[in-house]
Amino acid sequence: MTKQITLENIDHVLDGGNMAGIRPRLVYGYHEDVAVWPVEPDGSTAPVSLDAAGELVGDVIMKPGTKAFVLDFTEDVGNHQMAVVGETDGLHVDHTLNIIKAKIKSRILGFMAAAMDRKMFFIVEDENDTHYLMGNKKRGASMVASDGTVTGTGSGDRNQTTLQFKFRTRKALIYKGDTEDMLIEVPVS
Repeated sequence: MTKQITLENIDHVLDGGNMAGIRPRLVYGYHEDVAVWPVEPDGSTAPVSLDAAGELVGDVIMKPGTKAFVLDFTEDVGNHQMAVVGETDGLHVDHTLNIIKAKIKSRILGFMAAAMDRKMFFIVEDENDTHYLMGNKKRGASMVASDGTVTGTGSGDRNQTTLQFKFRTRKALIYKGDTEDMLIEVPVS
């Protein structure tokens, strides 16, 4: 039997803290606008370390004439979850992204319209500077039913839009690739 991942000691050093939550800013785009996707670590030719087994390899690179975008949302109301689901010999990871955008505006409703029934990708950054990619070569993140928009009923309620996206993949992985260059439109040659 070939060892694909080399086991190592795992310490409990938190490297300066462990803050909950996600940064209230996402990088996003249409799945179809991505030219190159990072790949999952592969231990088929040589064993990989535990760290390497938990990280995607490479960058998200956009197609010519396209770029990624930024979505800012209400602070301290978003979260990202990676849950292992399935049965023995059929486990996978479900990513769930929940965000709330305060005040119902035409731009966020336009984003809802653009994202409905479309494959998207998202790069989520947590408060510990770790990035997670929702989307890969095979599938994108999809909008799922959520609370939608609500005007609120009393003076203490918030007028808001709630959005939820799901993505399914084989492994829970960190994205260490580019998050800046993709925000600049790739020139058409």
